[in-house]
Amino acid sequence: MPHTIQAILHKCCTDYADITAVEYLRRRETVDKTYRELLADSRRITAALAAHGFDKSHVAIIGTSSYPWITTYLGIVNGNGVAVPLDAGLPAEDLWELLRRADVACAFCDVNKREVAEGIREHCPAVKEVYLLDEAAETDSFPTWGGLIAATPEGSDGNPQPGDLCTILFTSGTTGKSKGVLLTQQNFADNVDNVYIDTPPASRLMTVLPIHHAFCLTMDWLKGLSVGATVCVNDSLLHLARNIKKFQPRCILMVPLMVETIYKKLKSVNPLLPKKLVAKEAFGGSLEYIFCGGARLDPFYIDEFKKYGITIFQGYGMTECAPVISNNGQLADRVGSVGKPLNNCEIRFVDGEIQVRGSSVMQGYYQMPEETAETLKDGWLCTGDLGYLDEDGFLFITGRKKNLIILSNGENISPEELEGKLGLEPLVGEIVVTGGSDGLKAHIYPDPEYVEKKKMNPQKVHDELQKILDHYNRRQPTYKQIVALEVRDQPFVKSSTRKIKRNLVED
Repeated sequence: MPHTIQAILHKCCTDYADITAVEYLRRRETVDKTYRELLADSRRITAALAAHGFDKSHVAIIGTSSYPWITTYLGIVNGNGVAVPLDAGLPAEDLWELLRRADVACAFCDVNKREVAEGIREHCPAVKEVYLLDEAAETDSFPTWGGLIAATPEGSDGNPQPGDLCTILFTSGTTGKSKGVLLTQQNFADNVDNVYIDTPPASRLMTVLPIHHAFCLTMDWLKGLSVGATVCVNDSLLHLARNIKKFQPRCILMVPLMVETIYKKLKSVNPLLPKKLVAKEAFGGSLEYIFCGGARLDPFYIDEFKKYGITIFQGYGMTECAPVISNNGQLADRVGSVGKPLNNCEIRFVDGEIQVRGSSVMQGYYQMPEETAETLKDGWLCTGDLGYLDEDGFLFITGRKKNLIILSNGENISPEELEGKLGLEPLVGEIVVTGGSDGLKAHIYPDPEYVEKKKMNPQKVHDELQKILDHYNRRQPTYKQIVALEVRDQPFVKSSTRKIKRNLVED
């Protein structure tokens, strides 16, 4: 079987044809789509794009997780096109710039982004057609996904090959200009094949992360579909708790900030109640696994969630590796590590930096040869992360190379280590540690719910945070002590994957 997304889709739609592939909310109604319908609708998109001359074009998708989004993506990549998923949360000007940079010829745009869709005509003359990701058959000013589906008979796919470019994913740009990561059919297919998940067909998985990022696209959708899961779409982070109870998922992919937020809510419940009863009330009783990635998660949370009957498996990856590099899971798990490297990934260390080679590694960055040369060296992907392998082959991350704080005495500090320890305090909502010639400084945004619950005024908040730092400092060597505190009244600026943009912290 060729290592392509098309091969994955054909197999799962044959093996699980009548199982529900996607479940989502349409106003108050729950809508189910089977694997048979998923394949048919994606083929209609492939045929429609070919009929309009876009079958080998760069096609953008601007929107959140939805059935029209995933069928559009599959229709593009299975028809020899290149999908360009973009962050619907970006300002219109940024989206127009990315459309131009990615040489997009056709775009599908969320119905809530009409301003963006209308502006494309003026700001992106190379984009010849714009469709709305609307299930309705027509609108007053734009053709729609629904219209294409209604008007196009189910056709056949293209013939993508493993080495063909199929997706350009833009990095979130937490430290500078975003880069278009070039990923092939095989990059995705081999990542899906080498992540082991043992779950029976029709198991329920709820997707809560941004679909334009590799973690969600590859693991929620492509991996989820490959094992015959029912992917339940969370329509809003504001409705996360409600939808977990409604959809009753067995598994959810999350980033650490979500895990930490949920834990603080669980912890606020009456401590006399049995923890598994609390979890059943919060999640409906079906949630067994959380797969966590995107940033470091303190092992404390893994141990705590076990008390609630939920297992957290932490992994590691980056967009440039489609994205998973290593993961804990049902076959092997070591708390504190990010698991064992995938079988298709080879790892080495250069001056402590993790470097990766294998079939999931990107081709490069779109039209950015200098940045590509900096990141890919003789086939090795320079991750920028620091770490080590233990004697049993589990990978541990110790920090980010660019985030290292080098003090005047020559000591190297990984701020993530300090932030992980201090972030366990219930008053600490978000924290970033920076450093300079004067020593280390903690920038803290207090948890607003905790502040309100305890009826704390600003001076009380500052005093309590200083006590936390004083207690921490007493247990640390001099060079790791935090000598300054900034209490913020606003959360940190974050990327769409909920990573703090560290370069903006001092602004």
